[in-house]
Amino acid sequence: MLDNKFNRINSQLKPIAALVSLALLGMANGASAQEEASKSGQLETVVVTANKRVEKLESVPMAISVLSEAEITRNNIREIEDVIALTPSLTMSAGTTAANNALFMRGIGTVSVGIGVESDVSVIIDDIPIAVQFQAFRDLADVSRIEVLKGPQSTLFGKSAVAGAINIVTKPISGPMVYRGTTYYTDDGEWRLGLSAGGNVSDTFGLRIAGSKTRMPGNFHNLTTGKDVNGSSGTTFMAKLSWHPIPGLDIDLLPHYNEQANSRGVTAVNGFRLANGSDADVNTAYLNGNPLLPASAVLAGIDPHDKNNRNVRRDFPTGIDSRTVGTGLKFSYTLPNDAVLMSITSYERYKANDYRDQDFTDVPTLARPGVPGLTVGNNQFGTYDIRAKTQELRLVSPDQGNFRYVAGLWWARNDIDRHFIRGFCVAPTVCSGSSPSSPTNYFTDIYNINKAVFGQATWEFVPSYTLVAGLRWNHEESGFHYKRNFYTDQLDLASFKPGPVGVDQFQSTGNTDKSVTGKLSIQKQINADWMVYAMTATGHKGKAYDVTSGLQAAAAFPVDPERSETYELGAKANLFNNRMSLAATVYNTEFYGYQQNVSFVLPNNPTIFTQLNSIPKIRTRGFEIDTHLQVAPGFVLNGSLAYTRPTIEEWKNGPCYNDATNVAIGNTGLGENGSLVGRNRTCFPITKGSTTGIQDLTGAIFPGTPKLKVNLGGQYDVKLPGMPFGGFINANVRYQNEYQTSIANDPRTFNKGYSITDLGFGIRDNRDRYKLSFRINNLFDRFYIPNANASGPSFRAGPSSTAPNITVDSWVPPRDVFRYFSVRLDVKF
Repeated sequence: MLDNKFNRINSQLKPIAALVSLALLGMANGASAQEEASKSGQLETVVVTANKRVEKLESVPMAISVLSEAEITRNNIREIEDVIALTPSLTMSAGTTAANNALFMRGIGTVSVGIGVESDVSVIIDDIPIAVQFQAFRDLADVSRIEVLKGPQSTLFGKSAVAGAINIVTKPISGPMVYRGTTYYTDDGEWRLGLSAGGNVSDTFGLRIAGSKTRMPGNFHNLTTGKDVNGSSGTTFMAKLSWHPIPGLDIDLLPHYNEQANSRGVTAVNGFRLANGSDADVNTAYLNGNPLLPASAVLAGIDPHDKNNRNVRRDFPTGIDSRTVGTGLKFSYTLPNDAVLMSITSYERYKANDYRDQDFTDVPTLARPGVPGLTVGNNQFGTYDIRAKTQELRLVSPDQGNFRYVAGLWWARNDIDRHFIRGFCVAPTVCSGSSPSSPTNYFTDIYNINKAVFGQATWEFVPSYTLVAGLRWNHEESGFHYKRNFYTDQLDLASFKPGPVGVDQFQSTGNTDKSVTGKLSIQKQINADWMVYAMTATGHKGKAYDVTSGLQAAAAFPVDPERSETYELGAKANLFNNRMSLAATVYNTEFYGYQQNVSFVLPNNPTIFTQLNSIPKIRTRGFEIDTHLQVAPGFVLNGSLAYTRPTIEEWKNGPCYNDATNVAIGNTGLGENGSLVGRNRTCFPITKGSTTGIQDLTGAIFPGTPKLKVNLGGQYDVKLPGMPFGGFINANVRYQNEYQTSIANDPRTFNKGYSITDLGFGIRDNRDRYKLSFRINNLFDRFYIPNANASGPSFRAGPSSTAPNITVDSWVPPRDVFRYFSVRLDVKF
């Protein structure tokens, strides 16, 4: 036993040992020169490519937040969730697996469990957009900076940027060959290992190669398997090969590979109470009121009253395993007038398997035909196969002069295949969607083809006044095929027998959508330090399809496109001789025909059902501040704030929420004011006598975003005279207040506000050959729950389906919900 423990510890230390060896090698070689730090006491110049050309951040008339390489390293950013934590204008809606996650910009994002709805926030890596947003939930490797472009970006970045875009730029090839290594380890078992080599090999050829391997076991413990869950691991390889065959011509090849295993989405019970608020007795509770499923067995070894409960029981995985392979090819040719003509081609294929243990336990919950008792679990699983191709031709004018422009042609095709199985039902049973476990088995595919012409011009028409104007014409063709049955043992197309056409088979192809989006801004350079601007822009997202398990004939047609309009006033400043930067923005953005999947559950059924809606109008408004301050040489502070107010401006047929206190009045069969019994008091039958309810949500809160979100950070470098290294201390504090999580505006579904503080320190070689960093994450061990309404099991206080309901709370933990410690070693030689 002691030997096994020693072997386990030894295997965990291998990544650190490898980098310690690299550090010693780096110190022996001493190959790198000292990095130019901020000795002058001035901020580094920040450049962005938000307008498809390199520009200084302070000169771009739009709201942009930038995470620099230093901030990425200091905060140990590994994945997109870490970016969200540090960027107040971003939030995230966490789904049952990473495939159902959604990014929100300024309070607006697309929540969808189907492949037929595109995102509102586009993610671009090195000029190439990701086909489907959830593909971004993977390791971010070898990143130089992350640009968060707020507001509609459709003019230059096309569809799926109707609310904004995240532009990720990886590290460039520059200078002589440099070799880097990094390793990271935490006291709860997470580790990361990264290696890179990059530089110019000759006058005509340069390369950069980077690889990383990561593993976070998880912060829940599965009592069934003895393993941790709610973690993730990844293997990433990226390369840049740059060739300059003749003067003025650059050819870049950008292959990449990623394997990701993500077990996030496992929920744990952390609340178990009766309607009067008192704790429910586990010994008299039953799963769905089933006398064969006592809570004492279903929750064996779990304390459901513990708000910090981290124990679960699962006999089937929850999560998603994926593999991404792709490449980009860029040609850049400098014309005689110094304009640059570019061709950017890409291909990427993403394949994934997703899973979910839908009965939330390790005991059988379903019966097999002809077999007595419960012998089968209630699970769901499926596959994704996404193929994306893009081609862009771009002409960028020279940077000099009063008139600059970028213009281009765009073509892209996405093909997405999805197979999905939920529940259990097999012959000789006659299976249907209403059978126990709500079984479904469907194959569907979506395609879209986009063609666009775009252009944007910047004109300083009189000294200190600049006009920016852009237009994009976009043509999209899209469609889908769908076929379904309810027999869950037909695992492939060869054995699959779909139901009738028009009932379980649908298709809609050749649907076209033409749109024009634009952008217009005027900026005034008040003096050398201050710039102010006014900007308006429009966004457009194509048609959507409700290709989920509940697809019916009445919904087997495209949902109308979504569009947006924004108005923005802003100011940017570079103050105190480049020692302070400041950006402030106030905005109002309206969305029309907003595409939204609404999820709901039925009594005694753990299945999550969804329905695609088109909300007539929503709006978000607020203000944002971003600042960086060089207090003194080696002492830097950064801060950002977002005040965000998203609201539903018009939606008369919104969804309702459950309210057991709304009981029938007299013999009417209806609740208070004629509302539906068991639903909220403003929920009325959609038609007389119907049990389907709707409520008028006009003026209600659009969920998912706190009103106030703040991030503050900084680092202080400490000189140690006579020593070959110096020290540093850094810290980061983030805060957000409470926010609504339910689109039905259930007053019980607010997530509480919280603040999290991280503290770091370490040493860095004066010649920049190594850096050793220590960090205390969640310094004050503040407990918080980002998903107060996470789905979980249903229990009743007795062995029947009519016994009183038990309110069951379930949660999914964020990475830093509990304090943990980390150490990181970076070396360069």
